[in-house]
Amino acid sequence: MLAAASEAVRERGLDGLTMQAIADRLDCAVGTIYTYFPSKSALLAGMMSDAVQLLLDTYRSASSRWDQQLPGTAPDVAAIARILAFTDLFVSAQRIHPDEFQFLQMLITTPESLIDPNDVASVLPSSLAFLAGVHDLIDGAVDAGALEPPTGEDDGLRRTLRWTGAIHGSLLIANVAHVSGLPHADAYDSTVLARQVTVDLLRAWGATAATVQAASTAALLLSTAPEQVPVPTGVRVDARPTDRP
Repeated sequence: MLAAASEAVRERGLDGLTMQAIADRLDCAVGTIYTYFPSKSALLAGMMSDAVQLLLDTYRSASSRWDQQLPGTAPDVAAIARILAFTDLFVSAQRIHPDEFQFLQMLITTPESLIDPNDVASVLPSSLAFLAGVHDLIDGAVDAGALEPPTGEDDGLRRTLRWTGAIHGSLLIANVAHVSGLPHADAYDSTVLARQVTVDLLRAWGATAATVQAASTAALLLSTAPEQVPVPTGVRVDARPTDRP
């Protein structure tokens, strides 16, 4: 049922997702759909929960491989390498799981709220688990001495939200890369944009140029999905006067 809904969204967008459209695809009565999902909001919440869970499972699978591939790497370099590898994995999700990723982007960029607050509860467990995994990456880098601890009102959660928000923004900008005649079209490449914004944030949070450079090399060895994840090129890691020796 969720697969049929996903197909409807892919072909017609969120506006074309109706209970009748799903029933037609499944060749069943529309009342059958309402037996499982009492409203379009509940259906969207179920789809969102499944999409986030799929991304979470993909991350957990990749993370377990990273742990096996980083022994012997300096702790600070390994911690930053995991963050860079996560960025590359997040970007690759639009190719590995195109339907789920496109659906989440549609929800994020739609002005009106399509999911009733009462249905949001079903999405929270997987969403919070995903954020917790990202949060752990940032906290791990702080614990390893690769990043400065947050100060003032800043904290790990706020850093997590800024980072994931920045990656999402990079992917949205990259959606216009196919426009013909766009000046400097290579600047819109999603892999480069997401990696660059991640590096910029890491540097702002205290990572040295040397650590980020070493981590970038180490991240190339992390097999998130070798046949699908492109190696980012053209990412700047500028030295700054504030770098720690």
